[in-house]
Amino acid sequence: MLKNELTIVFIILFLIISVIPDVIGETPSFRNMINIDDEIDDIGWFTSLALDKNGTPHISYYDYTNGDLKYCYLKENSWEIQTIDSNGNTGRYTSLVLDSNENPHISYYDYTNGDLKYAFFNDVWNIETIDFLGNVGLYTSIEIDSNNHPHISYCNYDTRTLKYASFNGNTWKKTVVDNTAIICADNYFCDYISLELDDNDSPHISYCDYENFDLKYAHLTGNTWQKEIVDSDGEVGVYSSIVLDINGNPHISYADFTYPHFDLKYAQKNNDGWQVEIIDKEGDVRKWTSLALDSNQMPHISYYDYTEGALKYCFFNEDNWEKEPVEVNGSTGCFNSIYLSSDDTPHISYYDWGNKALKFASKNENMWIIESIEKDTNKDFIDQKQTYCSGYASGILDDEPMAQSFNPQYSVLTRVELMLVKRYNPGDFTVSIRENLNSEDLATVHVSSTDIPEDIAWKTFDFPDISVDCNTTYYIVCTSEDTEEFNMYFWYFGHNNPYPSGNAWIFDHDEWEIFEISSFPQLDFGFKTFGLNTSIPDIPTIAGPTSGKINVEHNYTFFSDDADDEELWYEIEWSSSEKDIMGPFPSGETVTTTHAWSIKGDYIIRVKAIDFHGAESDWATLEVSMPKNKAINPFILFIDRFMERFPILEQILQPIYDKLTGF
Repeated sequence: MLKNELTIVFIILFLIISVIPDVIGETPSFRNMINIDDEIDDIGWFTSLALDKNGTPHISYYDYTNGDLKYCYLKENSWEIQTIDSNGNTGRYTSLVLDSNENPHISYYDYTNGDLKYAFFNDVWNIETIDFLGNVGLYTSIEIDSNNHPHISYCNYDTRTLKYASFNGNTWKKTVVDNTAIICADNYFCDYISLELDDNDSPHISYCDYENFDLKYAHLTGNTWQKEIVDSDGEVGVYSSIVLDINGNPHISYADFTYPHFDLKYAQKNNDGWQVEIIDKEGDVRKWTSLALDSNQMPHISYYDYTEGALKYCFFNEDNWEKEPVEVNGSTGCFNSIYLSSDDTPHISYYDWGNKALKFASKNENMWIIESIEKDTNKDFIDQKQTYCSGYASGILDDEPMAQSFNPQYSVLTRVELMLVKRYNPGDFTVSIRENLNSEDLATVHVSSTDIPEDIAWKTFDFPDISVDCNTTYYIVCTSEDTEEFNMYFWYFGHNNPYPSGNAWIFDHDEWEIFEISSFPQLDFGFKTFGLNTSIPDIPTIAGPTSGKINVEHNYTFFSDDADDEELWYEIEWSSSEKDIMGPFPSGETVTTTHAWSIKGDYIIRVKAIDFHGAESDWATLEVSMPKNKAINPFILFIDRFMERFPILEQILQPIYDKLTGF
């Protein structure tokens, strides 16, 4: 068998070398690297955690999908979730603290207006804008003094200055702490500022001087800010977190961005000055640190390991730092915040990048208990639409309801929006969903005249979710009451068939017929339907060599289907430190890419499929081995080099190569 295979190989080699040596070039790249985070729902950014006297966790965070400030707390073993501020895009860089009455106070950034905002709960939520001069409010950190008055440190983005605001019970006082603290203008994810109050309610702030990339520390003495450089060894100081011990001495965790170190560092001040040490230098651990001190004044730090995509935790135990992973399942652990309960048990809130979810971890003896608090899995998305407006509309009369047919692509229908206008004072208005124009309503929304705008606008009609068949035509039916010549509703339309999958209909002379106007052929009313993405992609298949040589590109193919026929991305883990995201690709299309390992060893390829709305399949795996080279003869070397020159033949030659080399 092997002899016959070698004969075929020689024939192929001869043909290629003698006939088409210049036809085949490099294999095309099928990778289309994108940032799918801009396309997928995100909940749980910028978390901030506090525990009340009963050990109940409270968390503030940012809902990236909707641009809202949110807050949650644990109530009777379930999470109570509240939207605090949804006015524009607001809620970034949240910081949370509880006062002596267990009421939450949150500082945050209003991205829409570029303002520093503050929310506090006192029977009801109260919201204030604290600073609006310039683009202010980034990297906020809040504390409450002995009088339950808030103090906030933050950044003025326009002037790149560090600022501080304090409330005395009547007014807010705002001062510039450091006008040379050049804050990073480009890195959206960096948190640079951390605030702590001492027993005298005086503020202490850690921050990064981005101009010099130094870790700095400022504290208020009287009316003067005392500033000092804590660490200037390399590019240091980002993601700092400050805590004061019982003697008022500051402790700071922070990151070292100095290439190629990317270390987690820790600084504490005593009578001998600042003592700086490297806590973790295994891989890239420069992201998102949070610090707490236990009852023995020993430090505990949560942080994100960028190399492993993991949330990690370390603490000082007698003479050594002990480090352990909290969660390593994908890119998880961003925006973490640590808090110790009265018995020194660590609790951490954080964002799971892989699942776009807010998470909470607490340690129980030697085990971490992990909860997923909120993930936007039930958000509806626009399904079908016709948004073209010809500038004309048709009146909906009592005895002449109108309808628009459509073909859904999602299996759950949640709401519709219609392009309407109201004239004068008609009666109530009803929107229904029907499977047949003469059948009973599947869902109905009944509104009064006051709910319909007098200017042309998209009006939302939200009804209980209904299951639909994607292979069936459905109808949006509009009826009205008490209409006459001037008092009626108008439904705007487009013409020349702007929505080919449906038609405009009118009930005329006791029967339904396609709505036709000679001047406007092929009408479709203005509408949008919204649905839920209830399916997840199939687990992908992986095909490719299970053994080979290092530093040689190997071809691998992936395949998955999505029930909603949505485009797919593939998240691939070649090893613990090598990851790719490819896409988008049509559902059901075989995708090919290449990869080379640089270190000999055994690996497990993991891949999952992700649809447009973030629904993820389970992982598929393939074990591969890149073993040590064995002694080979010139012919084996010739085949090896030939596969490198003509990778298109690798799938043919690889099995023969494996037999010859004994792999």
